[in-house]
Amino acid sequence: MTGSHTAKAGDIARTHPALTDAETGLANQLHFDLIYNYLFDAGDRGLAFTVMMVSVGEAGAPVEQIRRVGQQIQEVTRSSDLVSHLGHRRYIVLLLGTNASGARVAADRIEAALAEFTSGPISFGLAPFTHDVEDAQTLLRSADAALLAAQATGGGVQFA
Repeated sequence: MTGSHTAKAGDIARTHPALTDAETGLANQLHFDLIYNYLFDAGDRGLAFTVMMVSVGEAGAPVEQIRRVGQQIQEVTRSSDLVSHLGHRRYIVLLLGTNASGARVAADRIEAALAEFTSGPISFGLAPFTHDVEDAQTLLRSADAALLAAQATGGGVQFA
């Protein structure tokens, strides 16, 4: 963009309703898939990135809390990152140009920002892209497995 305004990746979702999650106003699954598939191909050409899955709070959280949590995640991530709502109190963040160490810093920042908005555990599953990953779905499954491991221990951060 030109000028002093820096658009966040999620801003596109707000201007294109077909790419927006109605519950949170964040990028929806279609938007995530479009960006993720492009990003995965760029990873093969050397772009570092990490998939972060986040689970916040307890089942039955009110819609307003889900929306506020998503907005808070969006606010504390960088303009180059994409925050999407997966449903069921789960969010996914594509951290561009970020290795495992940077992803841990991002998780700590998000956890600190969410502490005042939610009760219950905050869990993170982090899966940095490596050239050993066979395909895009394998990386997503790795992040999901790491998230499930973090949830099983009552919250915190787990790496794939």
